[in-house]
Amino acid sequence: MQEHTNAGDRWIPEEDYQFICARVPILCVDLLPVIGGTGRFGLIERDTYDGGRGLNLVGGGVLLDESLVEAVERHVGATLGGAVSVDVASLVLVGVYQYYRQARPGELHDPRKNAVSVTYAGSVEGEACASGEALSFHTFELGLPPGLSSFGFGQGKVAYEALARWRELHWS
Repeated sequence: MQEHTNAGDRWIPEEDYQFICARVPILCVDLLPVIGGTGRFGLIERDTYDGGRGLNLVGGGVLLDESLVEAVERHVGATLGGAVSVDVASLVLVGVYQYYRQARPGELHDPRKNAVSVTYAGSVEGEACASGEALSFHTFELGLPPGLSSFGFGQGKVAYEALARWRELHWS
């Protein structure tokens, strides 16, 4: 059971999960959390692979019979703490992204699994406290994101597209 995901007994046992990951893509959600009323957004710092660390969106796997929005809310709670809530009405679809197990030029890469992520930007409220897979939580001005090399799993590309989408809808 992956307790850091707040999935409880709904999580697949590790051996079964590895078997599934070796055979089929895994559905995930990701969120670029925009901190309500501040002009800032946040990213978690987490372990990636090969002993690396990087900045990342908040997210993870979707459970059986869990809606995408419920998955976003669960992962925000598991990663940023129970005091943080998502303004569901603010969620904006950024896109659908695929992370390949085998590195491909110009593509997103996660050697642990082939994942397909439905990615959102949305407003969050409350005091964040890094938990679960998050080692820390960093905030940035909406117009001043960190450099692409700061991100894990190649997520800089996704974060930049999420920021562009958010600004398009909220700064126009």
